[in-house]
Amino acid sequence: MAVRLSFASDRNPASRGVDKQNALVGRRVLVVDDSVSQRHRLSEIYLSLGMQVVGEAAHGLECLALVDRLQPDIISLDVIMPVMHGVETLGYLRESKSQAVIIYVSALGGVDAITELKAPGGHLPDAVFSKKDSRETFAEVLTAVLTGEDEPPAESPKVAEQSAPNPANRAG
Repeated sequence: MAVRLSFASDRNPASRGVDKQNALVGRRVLVVDDSVSQRHRLSEIYLSLGMQVVGEAAHGLECLALVDRLQPDIISLDVIMPVMHGVETLGYLRESKSQAVIIYVSALGGVDAITELKAPGGHLPDAVFSKKDSRETFAEVLTAVLTGEDEPPAESPKVAEQSAPNPANRAG
């Protein structure tokens, strides 16, 4: 299940009008997850979409240390991590006025769990992905976020795909 929550094109008007077919090619991604195997899996997905993985971090504090130096276009955050979790990291990134698209990639399940993901200050990620989402789901939702296409009203998030028949069975 991937859910689009906010829109990078609202923060960065230059993202509007991006060629949909090439929206992901060359985008610089920072992958943040405490699991080495998940960082590897996500890096493979991003690389297969033509993106550049410019760095990896095991928690939010490492992410914050890398952001200024690496200048990623997209920050892929796990939610539950040691040292500094993704929700807190998102808050710091938004407060720093980072223009990066910030996504959660988590094992947390169900659309209802998303309401718990709001960072201090009311900040939301641009999209939320399940760790079980397919490469195609990542491509579809990230392209829509980057191009500003198919924007639903802010009060009703667009559910792009549900990859499991019963998302309530997923554990965090």
